[in-house]
Amino acid sequence: MNYIDFDDDKYPDSLRDIKNPPQRLYYKGNIDLLNYDSIAIIGSRDITEYGKNIERKFVKDIALRDIVIVSGMAIGADRIAHEETLNNGGKTIAVMGTGFNHIYPVENVDIYNRILDENGLVITEYSDDTKFKSSNFPNRNRIISGLSKAILVIEAEYRSGTSITAKLGWEQGKRVYAIPGRLDNKNGVGVNRLIKDGAIMTICTEDILNDFEEFKYKEKRKVFQNSRVKKEYRKIYELLSDEPISLEEISIKTNNTIKCTSKLLILMEMEDLVKNILGVRLC
Repeated sequence: MNYIDFDDDKYPDSLRDIKNPPQRLYYKGNIDLLNYDSIAIIGSRDITEYGKNIERKFVKDIALRDIVIVSGMAIGADRIAHEETLNNGGKTIAVMGTGFNHIYPVENVDIYNRILDENGLVITEYSDDTKFKSSNFPNRNRIISGLSKAILVIEAEYRSGTSITAKLGWEQGKRVYAIPGRLDNKNGVGVNRLIKDGAIMTICTEDILNDFEEFKYKEKRKVFQNSRVKKEYRKIYELLSDEPISLEEISIKTNNTIKCTSKLLILMEMEDLVKNILGVRLC
């Protein structure tokens, strides 16, 4: 059983400063991630399709900057946070509320294994034989918020573990960010309440990243997700970003003819790798 104690050199300073810090952390995976700058991404277990789509965009944007993403390995928003980070070659930390002999929830055993297989980290303050107990999870939440520079809330009901984590973050002096929710959905109630109470409303990742010197200058790296980008597309793909680029410019920079470049772009558009916007294309 691997663990670090409070006085261990690898114990993260971010946790030393919180109220009631865990005296011991059991872990599996890349323990060095504990001392990387990180952002917590949390939300509803019963996340809506709208929330899923928004969360994936935010997670991808952060993960591609090699910022560690922390979450609680629950179903719903937590799972998406871990999964989408790994899909984009990023690093993630999962904080459990049980021991390693009782992975909870059981339907997330696959993502637990994937985190470990892909150089992520899973931690808990509970010994291996500790089973599920609802009172353990508020304790887990203080670790999620404590580890992180900032907390991003995707969706939350009015009274929920997500809201508890956000409030713990405030108590720890952390900045809490929230994506505004729909007024006609229960998952919008809690997150909009957090904004009313002082969470920073955010509509893009720059709203978060620009508040931190350690994040604001991190550039996004290119990632060929799940080998989706075929070899013949890669020269073009590496040129693309959020800024539009013309067919002519792509052709010149890839040393290719207009006709050949246009044919490749049409194929890439059919595979949802680029978008054609008023005659220019972007990733």
